[in-house]
Amino acid sequence: FWTHFVLVASIFGRFGVRNPDGTRAVYALCSHIRHSCRPNAAAFSLRKGFPKGRRMLHIIATDGVPRGEEITVSDETEAILCLPKLERSHKLFRGSGFKCECRRCTEDDSKLDECIAQALARMETLLAVRPPTDESTKEALSCFKELDKALPFSMQIKAKAKVLLASSFTELNNRAAWQEEHRGANMVQWTGLDAEAQEQRLKDTKKLFETAAKDFEYLLGQDALGILQRMEAGYEPVRDQHKILSKYAREKERSVASSAVELNESRASQSQQPAGAGGGGAGGGGYPTAAGVTLGGMQLDMPAMSGKEGLPPGWEEIFQSKRPAGDGWY
Repeated sequence: FWTHFVLVASIFGRFGVRNPDGTRAVYALCSHIRHSCRPNAAAFSLRKGFPKGRRMLHIIATDGVPRGEEITVSDETEAILCLPKLERSHKLFRGSGFKCECRRCTEDDSKLDECIAQALARMETLLAVRPPTDESTKEALSCFKELDKALPFSMQIKAKAKVLLASSFTELNNRAAWQEEHRGANMVQWTGLDAEAQEQRLKDTKKLFETAAKDFEYLLGQDALGILQRMEAGYEPVRDQHKILSKYAREKERSVASSAVELNESRASQSQQPAGAGGGGAGGGGYPTAAGVTLGGMQLDMPAMSGKEGLPPGWEEIFQSKRPAGDGWY
């Protein structure tokens, strides 16, 4: 009995995965996945449903997992993953002398670690600016892109940054809408009113909300339900505005296409008219011939062409035959 107990205990201690409720379990796949400081997958245990405690695995790498590449997860917190190599190694193995053999630790890129630390600190400072400005949000988005390039996988810290960026964009859009309605007020302009910039900002806001929701879902599983419900309150007006904008864009495209069709049909009908029907005269310039035109209810006899070749008849030529004697009518 004790032999079997020690064997089972050693298996759970060596290969067991600690669940959120403190229990340990051995899984056929997840228990054999190795740790990496640049993971491409994340695993979580189901707390609800059947069977309870089942392990789910989601791909979190930005570019996916290429065929033949090893699937890896992170066994540590994100705060440790953001540390430089030496500090990260000390936190991982608690001074036991073991070394992490993942790709990120073997590359030993000190510049990358420095870039991560600077991007994190700068982004945190910029996202704390209240009220947000165009400059602060633009620079914060740039820092986020640098961080996402250095750590190309989903992280809760990046998902939170996406939500804060989306909230800042929403506030800027609301300010711009208020300024548009109160243009006559003498006040300092908080944000730009360029229509294309506002449209692009709305699209960026929608994308940030959607990708942040996916990150939380992939990383936390069922535990992300409360976070997603709180995010829905801020995402709903953005989604409604995006629907209105998309509908307006489609109607505008249909209007432009319809106008182009009508213009082509008009040109085709004019090209099919005979020369004497009002489309061309002897000069082929497309101007009325000597048959005359009606202007303000008065029939005007027009010459075939003006004195200048290729130009329509001038004002003097049109009213030459209708000008009364004397100099009282101009």
